[in-house]
Amino acid sequence: MDRNESAPAIVVRSARQGERDRMLTLLSPVWGLRRTLVYGAQKSRKAVKASLYMEAVFHVYNNRERGLVSLVDLDVIATHEGVLSSLEASFAASLMAEIVIAEKGEGPLGWYRLLTDCLDALEGFDYRAVASQFILRALALAGHGSDFRTCPVCGAAYGESEIVGFSGQILAPCCQKCDSEGMSLILPPNARRYLADSLDVPLPRALSFRISPLMLTRILGYLVRLYSAESGALLRSADSLIGLAEGAL
Repeated sequence: MDRNESAPAIVVRSARQGERDRMLTLLSPVWGLRRTLVYGAQKSRKAVKASLYMEAVFHVYNNRERGLVSLVDLDVIATHEGVLSSLEASFAASLMAEIVIAEKGEGPLGWYRLLTDCLDALEGFDYRAVASQFILRALALAGHGSDFRTCPVCGAAYGESEIVGFSGQILAPCCQKCDSEGMSLILPPNARRYLADSLDVPLPRALSFRISPLMLTRILGYLVRLYSAESGALLRSADSLIGLAEGAL
């Protein structure tokens, strides 16, 4: 490992480290998830500034003797200030960052591209749609994906008006016949078609689909529960995001 390295990355977490410093968690297509210390960030005006969700080329120094990586400088690609200035977008970004960290950034190029695209989209699209599309694509990246067209248990195609259930045996959406959870995690027909159609097109096209705020809120709530059921991860920011979405209706 070289002492000096540079790579593009996104700040997915920023936390105080003592009285003077900050510890950043970066997602990079080169490094994956990497903790990086910013000396003097709490006190010094001369310290390198790296705000939450900033995308930049980060120049770091590896102190191999201390097992510590510190930030030397950066070249900004995108500040995502619009995300930080919006409560709704900030909550959505927090949920997305939490999922990235929960998945440990494995297969970092895919996660980096998805997070970059969705952070950019938060500055122009409905936060509920962006968060939903992120979770939908995150499930696929994490190996939990479904096509929302056929039951993975029995192989039957879903009917046009069929309500989809959930199989606790394989941890995936399934037809009602194969449901093992008493239909406690259900997906209505219109929502299922929206998810299936979303997976057939690039993110920008999916974000342009016309869908009501009420349906988006319900789909977001379903996807949060689905991700938790399939991954076993408890998303701490989910309740705040869903509560905000429901309060806006």
